[in-house]
Amino acid sequence: MGNSSSNNRRRHGGGGGTSGYPAQRHTRNSSAISSSINSSVSNEISSSTNTTNTVAATALSRPGAYSVTRSEQRSQVFRVQIPLEVQPGQIFEVVCSNARTVRVRCPAESRGGNYLQLTVPPEPLTRAQMGGMAALTSVTGEGGGAVRMNSEVQQRNTELIQSEIEQIERQLQNRQTNGTAPAAPPAPPTTYMVTVPRGIRPGMQFAVDVEGQRMMVTCPANVQAGMNLRIQTQQQQQQQQQSSLNSSGGTISTNSSSSSMPPMQMFEVIVPSGVQPGQSFSLLANGQRVLVTCPPNIRPGQAVRFNLPIADKSQQMSASSPAKKLEYADIPDGWARTIRVTDMKFQWTRHDGDKDSPVDTQSKAATTIFDIKISAYTRKLRFLEGNDPRMRTGVLELVPADQASVDSTVQKNGKQIVGYAEIAAAHDKKKFEDKAEWFQMICRERLRIEWSDGHMKMKVRRTHLLHDSIEAVMSLGPTDMRKIWRFEFLGEAAIDAGGLAREWFQLVTEQLFDPDMGLWLPSASNQMAMRINPASEISCPENHLIYFRFLGRVMGKALFDGQIVAGHMVRHLYKHILGWPVTFEDLEIPDESYYNSLKSLMDLDNIEDMCLDFTFLENDLGENRSVDLIENGSNITVTNENLPQFLEANMKYHMMDRVKRQLTELLLGFFDVIPEPLLTIFDFQELELLMCGLPKIDIDDWMANTNYQGYFEQSGKNAKTVKWFWEIVSDEFDHEQRARLLQFSTGTSGVPSRGFSVLQSNDGKIRKFCINGIKKDISLYPRSHTCFNRIDLPIYNSKDELREKLKVAIESSATGFDIE
Repeated sequence: MGNSSSNNRRRHGGGGGTSGYPAQRHTRNSSAISSSINSSVSNEISSSTNTTNTVAATALSRPGAYSVTRSEQRSQVFRVQIPLEVQPGQIFEVVCSNARTVRVRCPAESRGGNYLQLTVPPEPLTRAQMGGMAALTSVTGEGGGAVRMNSEVQQRNTELIQSEIEQIERQLQNRQTNGTAPAAPPAPPTTYMVTVPRGIRPGMQFAVDVEGQRMMVTCPANVQAGMNLRIQTQQQQQQQQQSSLNSSGGTISTNSSSSSMPPMQMFEVIVPSGVQPGQSFSLLANGQRVLVTCPPNIRPGQAVRFNLPIADKSQQMSASSPAKKLEYADIPDGWARTIRVTDMKFQWTRHDGDKDSPVDTQSKAATTIFDIKISAYTRKLRFLEGNDPRMRTGVLELVPADQASVDSTVQKNGKQIVGYAEIAAAHDKKKFEDKAEWFQMICRERLRIEWSDGHMKMKVRRTHLLHDSIEAVMSLGPTDMRKIWRFEFLGEAAIDAGGLAREWFQLVTEQLFDPDMGLWLPSASNQMAMRINPASEISCPENHLIYFRFLGRVMGKALFDGQIVAGHMVRHLYKHILGWPVTFEDLEIPDESYYNSLKSLMDLDNIEDMCLDFTFLENDLGENRSVDLIENGSNITVTNENLPQFLEANMKYHMMDRVKRQLTELLLGFFDVIPEPLLTIFDFQELELLMCGLPKIDIDDWMANTNYQGYFEQSGKNAKTVKWFWEIVSDEFDHEQRARLLQFSTGTSGVPSRGFSVLQSNDGKIRKFCINGIKKDISLYPRSHTCFNRIDLPIYNSKDELREKLKVAIESSATGFDIE
């Protein structure tokens, strides 16, 4: 630290025979002292002979995770003289009581010989994480490093799931029959006293039952096992967030107490024709897509009002303010994340081009026969209590896209720290950099545990990096995951000022994504995009699930800390992290040949001639095994009548079921760190850029390794449209737009280490980037073939037209909207 050398540093202190000026201790309370000169004392306080440390010096030399907190002692104040040879900005060392050494930076306005008054915080207490690695808990059975859920935990989880099911059924019944109940004044909150169970430490969670409701309580930092803790039920905490219909029958409002009420805006809309009471319809309000449920006593043509939180307080309505009337503006076709007015949760809805009838159409897509162009599914992850409080478990499934919802607020210690209005405002940010900056600000300033409240020392051996890292990270509870980590490679003298952390994330993720590890495989369509190995259990039979849980935590922590990981994944895995809909088209990127073979079945007059059944043939390290896609699938013949069901079963199997256990642990680990509502502002392409970083794209190398086909085959790079294309990419596109173009054309933002000359196709062979010239009557917009690293570029009449259509194409590719 600092720019001083060993020649201009000098150790000073009192006692112990050290030379120089002693550090004189002031016994008065440090809070009552006003220092005339403020000095900078580094957070990195060395304590080579710290006798109050709870871990012996020999233990501190072992690999593992160490929790560092301040002792209960008061801060101490010392008066020291700056050594004569020290210049402003240089660092010198002072030995205080108990032979404790602190490093001090000389203030700019001080000189050698001046006196400083130092306030030294209490000595840090370093504790090893007791109990070792937390065991994974499996809902389905043992294996892969997971143990079976014990009967006590299973009973509590069963009660929790049943309670959730009953609550959902009541909400649906209430919506279908009576609408939303009239608003009632919020009851004063009731607090309950609970005793923290044995074995629970600060940051760990434990379950309690309050009036028949199962709650997970996080033990505060200043509370220990056996102490009493006051809590408030989740229902009371959310009471201020509930939406209800007032007695007039036409206004949907959001009730909250005045102390926490966000700025609100009232909107008014005419219920469109064809909408029945209890049915939902969508529209745009304040730039956001909103899902409104028609009240029971309202008919088409009548007005309905609702409130939405807004980010701009200057727009907050008063009691006499008129409602803002809304029109049914054009809504892009496809699936879009929508805010549900009834409970302020995000939900996916689909619009299919009928401006005059904005009725919510996803129910039709979800309940009718599977349609490869419309139907979509979203992952639903239900969190459950694990055997070890440090490591929760969960159940993962694919559900119709409209049946999964996400909270629009973020809570911390029972208090809301991010509201819907702020998330909506961040979603409206046009630039990826602005979204990323907002996300990092929330993580850094609102979610991260302050250094003074405790941080982690992660000690690993470079020769046993993966083993030591797993032992350390898997011993932590969720609260520890949001603390500041400082890394130390044992036996090396480097101090972690950020560089060691970057190196650790790079090295660990490189090892985990290495195909030789057996956990991940390159996708069939793109060697740069990795997919989960369905046979990972064969490669690592005893602990493959532990690896995926560990990787999920590492990925989440990297995103939380603004680090990057050394592995690109296939598109649908980013969608699963975000909770985005997956469709039949998502099968194309991991395996285009299988995708095309499935599509070709729709053109057959008599599928029974193919002698197919509802099975898939897996190849595990050279051994074939048949997997039933549905129950008793091997005995069900595929016919023209049940073909949609066969295509749907294949999509579900390849998108999730074949790697469900691995994916479950990956997502659980990721959400041990990141609150899901914060991710709603990103699309899957932005998430890849956020996790893997913007690639360094050499435009000259890209151009030099490009082939030309179609109408550009003869003229190549000299074609007018091609010249415009490279001028736009080279001179006008920023780093993000170039990365998005690369994602659009190859399926990933990853660039091979040896450049574009070794870009591979789905068969593993070198297939350079290709621009294929087509006429505009074939396609008005550029379109991509990621399996062949090819982009079809229409012949445009002007550079402006090319620029406009190219931007729309690369931006729309991540939205699910149809641009044809």
